[in-house]
Amino acid sequence: MSDNKLNDTKINNTQIWVNKADISQTKIVKGELDAAQLQDGQAILKVDSFGFSANNISYAVTGEKMGYWGFFPADEQWGIVPVWGFGTVIASKHPRAEVGEVVYGYFPMGTHLLVNVDKATDVSFFDNHPQRVSSSPVYDNYLRCAQDPAYQEDSQAWLLNYRPLFMTSFVLDDFVGEHITDKVTTVLLTSASSKTAYGCAHLLMKHKAQRGGHYRVVGLTSAANKALTESFACYDDVLEYKDIDQISQDGESWVLDFAGNKQLLLDLQDLLGDKLSREVFIGATDVKSQTNKPKGKLHGQLFFAPHQVKKRTEEWTREGFNERYAQAWGSFNAHMQGKIEVVDYQGAQAIQDLYQQGLAGTLNNEEINVLTF
Repeated sequence: MSDNKLNDTKINNTQIWVNKADISQTKIVKGELDAAQLQDGQAILKVDSFGFSANNISYAVTGEKMGYWGFFPADEQWGIVPVWGFGTVIASKHPRAEVGEVVYGYFPMGTHLLVNVDKATDVSFFDNHPQRVSSSPVYDNYLRCAQDPAYQEDSQAWLLNYRPLFMTSFVLDDFVGEHITDKVTTVLLTSASSKTAYGCAHLLMKHKAQRGGHYRVVGLTSAANKALTESFACYDDVLEYKDIDQISQDGESWVLDFAGNKQLLLDLQDLLGDKLSREVFIGATDVKSQTNKPKGKLHGQLFFAPHQVKKRTEEWTREGFNERYAQAWGSFNAHMQGKIEVVDYQGAQAIQDLYQQGLAGTLNNEEINVLTF
Protein backbone atom coordinates (compact mmCIF):
# COMPACT_ATOMS: atom_id res chain seq x y z
CA MET A 1 0.00 0.00 0.00
CA SER A 2 1.23 3.47 -0.75
CA ASP A 3 -0.67 5.03 2.15
CA ASN A 4 -0.75 2.58 5.05
CA LYS A 5 -3.22 3.19 7.84
CA LEU A 6 -1.91 5.24 10.73
CA ASN A 7 -3.61 4.74 14.07
CA ASP A 8 -1.80 6.65 16.82
CA THR A 9 0.06 9.16 14.68
CA LYS A 10 2.27 10.68 17.42
CA ILE A 11 5.42 8.64 18.05
CA ASN A 12 7.79 9.29 20.95
CA ASN A 13 11.37 9.28 19.69
CA THR A 14 14.29 8.86 22.12
CA GLN A 15 17.90 9.34 21.05
CA ILE A 16 21.31 9.36 22.73
CA TRP A 17 23.44 12.32 21.68
CA VAL A 18 27.22 12.60 22.07
CA ASN A 19 29.21 15.82 22.48
CA LYS A 20 31.45 16.01 19.40
CA ALA A 21 34.14 17.94 21.29
CA ASP A 22 34.13 15.55 24.27
CA ILE A 23 32.73 12.16 23.31
CA SER A 24 32.55 11.06 26.95
CA GLN A 25 29.58 13.45 27.38
CA THR A 26 26.20 12.00 26.43
CA LYS A 27 22.61 13.02 26.94
CA ILE A 28 19.20 11.49 26.37
CA VAL A 29 17.06 13.56 24.01
CA LYS A 30 13.33 12.99 23.69
CA GLY A 31 11.39 14.15 20.67
CA GLU A 32 8.35 13.28 18.64
CA LEU A 33 7.58 12.09 15.12
CA ASP A 34 4.14 12.51 13.61
CA ALA A 35 3.20 9.78 11.16
CA ALA A 36 0.35 11.95 9.91
CA GLN A 37 2.94 14.41 8.59
CA LEU A 38 4.70 11.86 6.37
CA GLN A 39 5.37 13.06 2.84
CA ASP A 40 4.96 10.81 -0.18
CA GLY A 41 7.91 8.43 -0.36
CA GLN A 42 8.68 8.56 3.36
CA ALA A 43 8.49 5.89 6.05
CA ILE A 44 9.18 5.61 9.77
CA LEU A 45 11.27 2.71 11.03
CA LYS A 46 11.17 1.56 14.65
CA VAL A 47 14.61 0.43 15.82
CA ASP A 48 14.01 -3.04 17.28
CA SER A 49 17.55 -3.93 18.39
CA PHE A 50 21.14 -3.14 17.55
CA GLY A 51 24.65 -4.36 18.27
CA PHE A 52 27.41 -2.47 20.03
CA SER A 53 31.17 -3.00 20.03
CA ALA A 54 34.49 -1.16 19.79
CA ASN A 55 33.51 -0.44 16.19
CA ASN A 56 30.88 2.03 17.40
CA ILE A 57 33.49 3.71 19.56
CA SER A 58 35.60 4.12 16.43
CA TYR A 59 32.62 5.86 14.80
CA ALA A 60 32.58 8.38 17.66
CA VAL A 61 36.36 8.85 17.79
CA THR A 62 36.58 9.47 14.02
CA GLY A 63 33.14 11.06 13.70
CA GLU A 64 34.42 14.36 12.32
CA LYS A 65 37.31 13.03 10.25
CA MET A 66 35.42 10.15 8.63
CA GLY A 67 32.00 11.82 8.42
CA TYR A 68 30.09 9.54 10.80
CA TRP A 69 28.30 12.49 12.42
CA GLY A 70 26.71 13.28 9.06
CA PHE A 71 24.44 10.26 8.80
CA PHE A 72 21.99 11.27 11.53
CA PRO A 73 22.60 14.98 12.25
CA ALA A 74 21.72 16.31 15.71
CA ASP A 75 23.13 19.85 15.94
CA GLU A 76 26.47 21.63 15.62
CA GLN A 77 27.69 20.62 19.08
CA TRP A 78 26.13 17.17 19.39
CA GLY A 79 26.15 14.08 17.20
CA ILE A 80 24.51 10.66 17.13
CA VAL A 81 26.64 7.52 16.97
CA PRO A 82 25.48 5.19 14.18
CA VAL A 83 24.64 1.57 14.96
CA TRP A 84 23.79 -1.50 12.89
CA GLY A 85 20.43 -2.99 13.73
CA PHE A 86 17.05 -4.38 12.83
CA GLY A 87 14.08 -2.09 12.31
CA THR A 88 10.40 -2.49 11.51
CA VAL A 89 8.40 -0.24 9.19
CA ILE A 90 5.63 1.21 11.39
CA ALA A 91 4.30 3.93 9.06
CA SER A 92 4.75 4.41 5.34
CA LYS A 93 3.76 6.49 2.36
CA HIS A 94 5.82 4.49 -0.13
CA PRO A 95 4.43 1.51 -2.08
CA ARG A 96 7.61 -0.56 -1.58
CA ALA A 97 7.88 -0.06 2.20
CA GLU A 98 5.15 -2.14 3.79
CA VAL A 99 4.11 -1.64 7.41
CA GLY A 100 5.35 -4.62 9.44
CA GLU A 101 8.36 -5.34 7.23
CA VAL A 102 11.65 -5.97 9.05
CA VAL A 103 14.89 -4.55 7.62
CA TYR A 104 18.57 -4.59 8.54
CA GLY A 105 20.74 -1.50 8.21
CA TYR A 106 22.37 1.61 9.65
CA PHE A 107 20.41 3.42 12.36
CA PRO A 108 20.90 6.26 14.84
CA MET A 109 21.36 5.29 18.47
CA GLY A 110 17.69 5.87 19.12
CA THR A 111 14.21 4.43 18.89
CA HIS A 112 13.05 5.57 15.43
CA LEU A 113 14.27 6.79 12.05
CA LEU A 114 12.46 8.79 9.36
CA VAL A 115 13.63 7.73 5.89
CA ASN A 116 13.06 8.86 2.32
CA VAL A 117 12.67 5.55 0.51
CA ASP A 118 14.63 5.42 -2.74
CA LYS A 119 15.84 2.79 -5.25
CA ALA A 120 13.48 0.20 -3.81
CA THR A 121 13.91 -3.37 -5.08
CA ASP A 122 12.69 -6.75 -3.90
CA VAL A 123 15.89 -7.08 -1.86
CA SER A 124 16.37 -3.64 -0.30
CA PHE A 125 15.78 0.08 -0.41
CA PHE A 126 17.94 3.16 0.17
CA ASP A 127 17.42 6.24 2.34
CA ASN A 128 18.11 9.54 0.57
CA HIS A 129 16.83 11.87 3.29
CA PRO A 130 18.19 15.37 2.47
CA GLN A 131 19.61 15.85 5.98
CA ARG A 132 21.59 12.62 5.72
CA VAL A 133 25.17 13.31 4.65
CA SER A 134 26.56 9.93 3.64
CA SER A 135 30.12 8.88 2.90
CA SER A 136 29.05 5.76 1.00
CA PRO A 137 25.82 4.16 -0.29
CA VAL A 138 26.82 1.01 1.64
CA TYR A 139 25.56 2.80 4.76
CA ASP A 140 22.28 3.94 3.17
CA ASN A 141 20.99 0.51 2.16
CA TYR A 142 18.28 -1.30 4.15
CA LEU A 143 18.06 -5.03 3.49
CA ARG A 144 14.66 -6.72 3.58
CA CYS A 145 15.16 -9.56 6.03
CA ALA A 146 12.55 -11.74 4.30
CA GLN A 147 14.73 -11.67 1.17
CA ASP A 148 18.13 -11.84 2.88
CA PRO A 149 19.82 -15.28 2.59
CA ALA A 150 22.02 -14.52 5.61
CA TYR A 151 19.07 -13.70 7.88
CA GLN A 152 17.89 -16.22 10.47
CA GLU A 153 15.76 -15.07 13.36
CA ASP A 154 17.61 -17.26 15.85
CA SER A 155 20.96 -15.74 14.84
CA GLN A 156 19.96 -12.06 15.05
CA ALA A 157 22.49 -11.36 17.80
CA TRP A 158 25.34 -12.64 15.62
CA LEU A 159 24.21 -10.64 12.61
CA LEU A 160 23.83 -7.45 14.68
CA ASN A 161 27.33 -7.65 16.05
CA TYR A 162 29.39 -9.37 13.42
CA ARG A 163 27.85 -8.60 10.06
CA PRO A 164 28.98 -4.97 9.70
CA LEU A 165 32.37 -5.77 11.20
CA PHE A 166 32.86 -8.93 9.22
CA MET A 167 32.15 -7.07 6.00
CA THR A 168 35.24 -4.99 6.78
CA SER A 169 37.12 -8.17 7.74
CA PHE A 170 36.09 -9.75 4.43
CA VAL A 171 37.14 -6.92 2.13
CA LEU A 172 40.30 -6.24 4.15
CA ASP A 173 41.39 -9.86 3.72
CA ASP A 174 40.61 -9.48 0.02
CA PHE A 175 42.71 -6.30 -0.09
CA VAL A 176 45.63 -8.13 1.54
CA GLY A 177 45.31 -10.99 -0.92
CA GLU A 178 45.30 -8.54 -3.80
CA HIS A 179 48.44 -6.64 -2.78
CA ILE A 180 50.62 -8.87 -0.59
CA THR A 181 53.82 -10.31 -2.06
CA ASP A 182 55.77 -13.45 -1.19
CA LYS A 183 58.39 -11.24 0.47
CA VAL A 184 55.94 -10.69 3.35
CA THR A 185 56.38 -13.30 6.08
CA THR A 186 54.38 -11.63 8.88
CA VAL A 187 50.98 -9.94 8.95
CA LEU A 188 50.50 -8.11 12.25
CA LEU A 189 47.05 -7.13 13.53
CA THR A 190 46.78 -4.66 16.42
CA SER A 191 43.81 -4.75 18.82
CA ALA A 192 43.75 -8.46 18.02
CA SER A 193 40.84 -9.17 20.39
CA SER A 194 38.52 -6.84 18.44
CA LYS A 195 35.89 -8.52 16.27
CA THR A 196 36.99 -6.93 13.00
CA ALA A 197 40.60 -7.94 13.63
CA TYR A 198 40.01 -11.58 14.48
CA GLY A 199 37.41 -11.91 11.72
CA CYS A 200 40.06 -10.76 9.25
CA ALA A 201 42.67 -13.00 10.90
CA HIS A 202 40.40 -16.03 10.43
CA LEU A 203 40.20 -15.31 6.70
CA LEU A 204 43.94 -14.61 6.41
CA MET A 205 44.55 -18.04 7.95
CA LYS A 206 41.89 -19.69 5.79
CA HIS A 207 43.34 -18.30 2.56
CA LYS A 208 47.00 -18.63 3.52
CA ALA A 209 47.67 -21.85 1.61
CA GLN A 210 46.12 -20.64 -1.64
CA ARG A 211 48.26 -17.49 -1.39
CA GLY A 212 51.43 -19.53 -1.13
CA GLY A 213 51.63 -19.99 2.64
CA HIS A 214 54.46 -17.47 2.97
CA TYR A 215 53.09 -15.39 5.87
CA ARG A 216 52.23 -15.91 9.53
CA VAL A 217 49.25 -14.14 11.11
CA VAL A 218 50.25 -12.51 14.41
CA GLY A 219 47.90 -10.71 16.77
CA LEU A 220 49.04 -7.91 19.08
CA THR A 221 46.94 -7.29 22.18
CA SER A 222 47.01 -6.33 25.85
CA ALA A 223 48.07 -8.73 28.59
CA ALA A 224 44.46 -8.81 29.80
CA ASN A 225 43.17 -10.01 26.42
CA LYS A 226 45.97 -12.38 25.39
CA ALA A 227 44.47 -15.65 26.66
CA LEU A 228 41.04 -14.79 25.27
CA THR A 229 42.48 -13.89 21.87
CA GLU A 230 44.42 -17.17 21.78
CA SER A 231 41.22 -19.08 22.60
CA PHE A 232 39.59 -17.81 19.39
CA ALA A 233 42.20 -19.78 17.39
CA CYS A 234 42.29 -17.17 14.62
CA TYR A 235 46.04 -16.43 14.74
CA ASP A 236 49.31 -18.30 14.31
CA ASP A 237 50.62 -16.42 17.32
CA VAL A 238 49.45 -13.76 19.79
CA LEU A 239 51.88 -11.32 21.43
CA GLU A 240 51.41 -8.73 24.14
CA TYR A 241 52.18 -5.17 23.09
CA LYS A 242 55.20 -5.12 25.38
CA ASP A 243 56.69 -8.08 23.53
CA ILE A 244 56.82 -6.64 20.02
CA ASP A 245 60.58 -7.20 19.97
CA GLN A 246 59.73 -10.90 19.49
CA ILE A 247 58.28 -10.18 16.03
CA SER A 248 60.20 -12.11 13.38
CA GLN A 249 62.24 -10.00 10.99
CA ASP A 250 63.18 -12.82 8.62
CA GLY A 251 61.10 -11.19 5.90
CA GLU A 252 58.89 -8.16 5.36
CA SER A 253 55.90 -7.33 7.56
CA TRP A 254 52.50 -5.75 7.11
CA VAL A 255 50.67 -3.97 9.94
CA LEU A 256 46.87 -3.92 9.93
CA ASP A 257 46.02 -1.35 12.60
CA PHE A 258 42.67 -1.47 14.38
CA ALA A 259 43.80 0.33 17.55
CA GLY A 260 44.82 3.80 16.36
CA ASN A 261 47.59 4.01 18.97
CA LYS A 262 50.18 6.27 17.33
CA GLN A 263 52.94 5.47 19.83
CA LEU A 264 52.57 1.74 19.16
CA LEU A 265 52.72 2.35 15.41
CA LEU A 266 55.82 4.53 15.76
CA ASP A 267 57.43 1.81 17.87
CA LEU A 268 56.64 -0.77 15.18
CA GLN A 269 58.08 1.52 12.50
CA ASP A 270 61.29 1.95 14.51
CA LEU A 271 61.53 -1.77 15.25
CA LEU A 272 60.87 -3.06 11.75
CA GLY A 273 62.44 -0.26 9.72
CA ASP A 274 62.70 -1.17 6.04
CA LYS A 275 61.15 -4.58 6.80
CA LEU A 276 57.78 -2.85 7.32
CA SER A 277 56.44 -2.81 3.78
CA ARG A 278 52.90 -1.60 4.47
CA GLU A 279 50.81 -0.05 7.26
CA VAL A 280 47.04 -0.02 6.87
CA PHE A 281 44.84 2.03 9.22
CA ILE A 282 41.37 0.56 9.79
CA GLY A 283 40.06 1.68 13.18
CA ALA A 284 40.67 3.41 16.49
CA THR A 285 39.64 1.07 19.32
CA ASP A 286 42.24 2.51 21.72
CA VAL A 287 40.36 5.63 22.83
CA LYS A 288 42.77 6.59 25.61
CA SER A 289 45.66 6.85 23.16
CA GLN A 290 43.79 9.45 21.09
CA THR A 291 44.69 12.16 23.61
CA ASN A 292 48.38 11.24 23.32
CA LYS A 293 49.71 12.20 19.90
CA PRO A 294 53.50 11.84 20.01
CA LYS A 295 55.63 13.50 17.37
CA GLY A 296 56.63 11.42 14.39
CA LYS A 297 55.18 10.59 11.01
CA LEU A 298 53.25 7.43 10.22
CA HIS A 299 53.87 5.93 6.80
CA GLY A 300 50.62 4.19 6.06
CA GLN A 301 47.32 4.35 4.25
CA LEU A 302 43.71 4.62 5.41
CA PHE A 303 41.51 1.65 4.54
CA PHE A 304 37.89 2.59 3.84
CA ALA A 305 35.93 -0.63 3.45
CA PRO A 306 33.14 0.76 1.21
CA HIS A 307 35.72 1.59 -1.48
CA GLN A 308 36.81 -2.06 -1.65
CA VAL A 309 33.16 -3.18 -1.55
CA LYS A 310 32.36 -0.92 -4.51
CA LYS A 311 35.41 -2.09 -6.46
CA ARG A 312 34.66 -5.79 -5.99
CA THR A 313 30.93 -5.37 -6.57
CA GLU A 314 31.70 -3.85 -9.95
CA GLU A 315 34.21 -6.60 -10.78
CA TRP A 316 32.34 -9.61 -9.39
CA THR A 317 28.73 -8.28 -9.76
CA ARG A 318 26.52 -7.82 -6.71
CA GLU A 319 25.46 -11.48 -6.81
CA GLY A 320 29.05 -12.68 -7.04
CA PHE A 321 30.12 -10.45 -4.18
CA ASN A 322 27.26 -11.64 -1.96
CA GLU A 323 28.04 -15.27 -2.74
CA ARG A 324 31.71 -14.92 -1.77
CA TYR A 325 30.78 -12.97 1.34
CA ALA A 326 28.24 -15.63 2.37
CA GLN A 327 30.88 -18.37 2.03
CA ALA A 328 33.33 -16.40 4.18
CA TRP A 329 30.65 -15.59 6.77
CA GLY A 330 29.62 -19.26 6.97
CA SER A 331 33.21 -20.30 7.66
CA PHE A 332 33.71 -17.67 10.36
CA ASN A 333 30.31 -18.26 11.97
CA ALA A 334 31.01 -22.00 12.27
CA HIS A 335 34.49 -21.34 13.68
CA MET A 336 33.22 -19.01 16.43
CA GLN A 337 30.29 -21.09 17.68
CA GLY A 338 30.56 -21.77 21.41
CA LYS A 339 33.27 -19.16 21.94
CA ILE A 340 31.02 -16.12 22.58
CA GLU A 341 28.07 -15.35 24.91
CA VAL A 342 25.10 -13.13 24.00
CA VAL A 343 24.17 -10.44 26.57
CA ASP A 344 21.08 -8.19 26.40
CA TYR A 345 20.92 -4.54 27.51
CA GLN A 346 17.65 -2.63 27.74
CA GLY A 347 16.89 1.05 28.22
CA ALA A 348 18.61 4.35 27.48
CA GLN A 349 20.60 4.36 30.72
CA ALA A 350 21.95 0.84 30.19
CA ILE A 351 22.94 1.82 26.65
CA GLN A 352 24.76 4.93 27.91
CA ASP A 353 26.56 2.84 30.53
CA LEU A 354 27.72 0.36 27.90
CA TYR A 355 28.91 3.24 25.70
CA GLN A 356 31.03 4.51 28.63
CA GLN A 357 32.50 1.02 29.03
CA GLY A 358 33.43 1.14 25.37
CA LEU A 359 35.18 4.49 25.83
CA ALA A 360 37.08 3.11 28.82
CA GLY A 361 38.14 0.07 26.80
CA THR A 362 36.45 -2.31 29.24
CA LEU A 363 33.92 -4.02 26.97
CA ASN A 364 33.89 -7.77 27.59
CA ASN A 365 35.28 -9.34 24.42
CA GLU A 366 33.80 -12.71 25.38
CA GLU A 367 30.33 -11.23 24.88
CA ILE A 368 28.27 -9.87 22.03
CA ASN A 369 25.78 -7.19 22.95
CA VAL A 370 22.15 -6.83 21.92
CA LEU A 371 20.71 -3.41 22.81
CA THR A 372 17.09 -2.29 22.89
CA PHE A 373 15.43 0.89 24.10
